[in-house]
Amino acid sequence: MDFKLIKSEQEYEAAISLLEQIGDNPDFEENEKLINDFEVLEKLIEVYERENFPIENGDPIEIIKLKMAYMDLAQKDLIPYIGSKGVVSEVMNKKRRLSKAMIRNLSEFLNVSQEILNVDYDLGKVDVSITNEQVKEKGVLRFLIPTGIDASGISNRIKSRGVTLAMCN
Repeated sequence: MDFKLIKSEQEYEAAISLLEQIGDNPDFEENEKLINDFEVLEKLIEVYERENFPIENGDPIEIIKLKMAYMDLAQKDLIPYIGSKGVVSEVMNKKRRLSKAMIRNLSEFLNVSQEILNVDYDLGKVDVSITNEQVKEKGVLRFLIPTGIDASGISNRIKSRGVTLAMCN
């Protein structure tokens, strides 16, 4: 196949589709031409993504969670790389920071650059403050949800179903 640089979103989507078709071909593993086409196309997609979708410093814990979901892993699978079950839980719930050793181990295990994991992040704090202005503005009490979680779907379902919540201290 003849390949060229990807220059538009449309070409990018077509390249992704073609990459999937090549990878799904039953003869893929034995066919050197398909393997070469796959590798070339993968590099072209990577170049386009790097130029058009730059990755900013993200939250390393969220990156780990995404990688875990992609690799179908559970927190218990991280024990050999982070420490005990309790330490894994503390790290994943942002109650403890990643150490240098954890970053090295996770980088190798999850196949993620150490630089991506070696980024400062806030330790988890639940935002439990509700001001009178927020209650008046929204018309309903908002959920007490940790920072960074989008609860709009939950809120919309409650509004559409007319569910009443009882909240107490």
